[in-house]
Amino acid sequence: MTEVAPACIMAESEGTGATLEWMRPDQVMRLYRMKVKKRYLQARITRSEASDSQLQPTGDPDQFHFSVPQRSQKRKNPFAIGETCKKQKDELPTGLEISNDNTLFELFHLEVQREKQTAESLSSDGSLTFANVLSKLESSVHTADVGAPKGEKCIPIDWTLKTKMKFLSLRPFPWNGKLKTSEEASGTTGFVRCLNIREQETTLDTSPNARFHQCCLIWQHPSLPWLELFPRTAGKVSASLASNASIANSQYMKEALHGDWRDSFRSLFHLLRARQCPYFYVCANTFTALFRAAGVCGLSEMHALLTPTTRGFRQALKQEEIEYSMPLRKDQKRRSGTDSDSRTVDVGMSNSGTAEHREGAGDYEELEEEEDEAQDAWLESLGVENSEIRKINHSQARVTLEKESEGDNMRQSLVFVKGVEAQALFNFLINCKSATATTGALAGVPPTLLAPTAFHGASLKPLKVRESMVHVKNEQYHSLELKGPLLPHVLPSLCHLMESSQLEQYSASCAQLPATTSFSVAKHGAGEAAVVEGEGAAKMPPNIFGQENLSDCGFSKELLRHFCDPDPARIEVLESLKFSNGLYTWS
Repeated sequence: MTEVAPACIMAESEGTGATLEWMRPDQVMRLYRMKVKKRYLQARITRSEASDSQLQPTGDPDQFHFSVPQRSQKRKNPFAIGETCKKQKDELPTGLEISNDNTLFELFHLEVQREKQTAESLSSDGSLTFANVLSKLESSVHTADVGAPKGEKCIPIDWTLKTKMKFLSLRPFPWNGKLKTSEEASGTTGFVRCLNIREQETTLDTSPNARFHQCCLIWQHPSLPWLELFPRTAGKVSASLASNASIANSQYMKEALHGDWRDSFRSLFHLLRARQCPYFYVCANTFTALFRAAGVCGLSEMHALLTPTTRGFRQALKQEEIEYSMPLRKDQKRRSGTDSDSRTVDVGMSNSGTAEHREGAGDYEELEEEEDEAQDAWLESLGVENSEIRKINHSQARVTLEKESEGDNMRQSLVFVKGVEAQALFNFLINCKSATATTGALAGVPPTLLAPTAFHGASLKPLKVRESMVHVKNEQYHSLELKGPLLPHVLPSLCHLMESSQLEQYSASCAQLPATTSFSVAKHGAGEAAVVEGEGAAKMPPNIFGQENLSDCGFSKELLRHFCDPDPARIEVLESLKFSNGLYTWS
């Protein structure tokens, strides 16, 4: 071991050497480390010179043997092309390079082709083998995917109410905001009389302006110009409380408004039953109801959806013996005498079955009461005091109440009724006092009725249309914005109008009423589609009878076919839409 000089050693200074000074231990160690580093550096230089002198050729003139220490060998490049890869590269067809990013996919495609050829050669005799079936399936999938553009020819149905819609296009729209007298008159006449002014032979104006104006009209009741009755949100009502104080304080005005509203609601429901109105909405402050005629969505009976609901509202429906289902609720278990019993009842049962179920539910409630009394008696026999028994019962009732109120005012609280229960729901809503607000800006104002067809007391309301030019990513777009109660038929009508006007490319975005998105999420409600019975059931589409029965509802044949589609997959929530190359894509 090398000995370190003691700390008391004296050294001459770098100057003249006349003065002497003591060195500290850290200085001594620093000098020692420098000497060690110099020795290591000298040893490395010596080894490198020795390795250069040890280079000797082997017997093979094309190769050399290097006698180099293991530490100085160069690390092998794992990405270098070896001899095996070079051979594979020579075997590949022309135009296929190793460095190309698509090499893996092309190799896989070549392997699939080889397997297909092998399978065809093995099954050339026409025998049914696994390889033969697999090759046919793979070939059908590949032929369908290659070169097929993405998109659909028809847009899905969205039952969500929309408040705003905006279209963007590089080319100008075939219409403009300024209507001529004949165009406005023809559009209004075509909408009121439910005429297809482009296909039917009439003397009306068939210009794009007239047809566009026809797509921007709705029927609404009530119509109070100083109040915004859609959407029915207290925070968005553009009216002061003072302007509506006369209605809230005048009992005569409230009764007159409610009486007129009941007549309009009854007229609209009768049109729905007669299949002369495809659907309509009832927009209250706390809920929104959608009534649909028989045949719409392929369902054989008229039906209704209502959202959002609370436990108290569902208990009121139960007291009126209105049976309903909750298709968006996950914990659907058949239990009579509770809230879940009402939502699990089969809405398609007959009247006799309904009566039997109600009698069975009453018997089950009596049985539950007897069981509760037996449990209380058993606890008393154990010596439990009555105060403790009441606490136990109270805690159990609270747990049950919390469980039944989990989805209140949420999407899963949607209720669905069908057939005679839709009639019962109409009777319940027309006499429901909680449907009319008692406080706020809309105090005393009944719910808003929205429909695509005329009914008693309805007002013809146009949508607000604004056209402008916008710049998006250094490109100039033509913008068309619509505001108001946008019913589900407005978007497909406008898309059909743009398609017939040969507008090649455009996009649309929608602002939805969040409380009504569950109408589209619920699809058909109970998930049932109309089944056509008879000899021609196999040849006839399942919605043909619904289309024929709804031929007088005011929709064109193409639009009616769109709304009578029994496929639940054709119902989606649309937020944005794009049309290009004759196909629609959405999200």
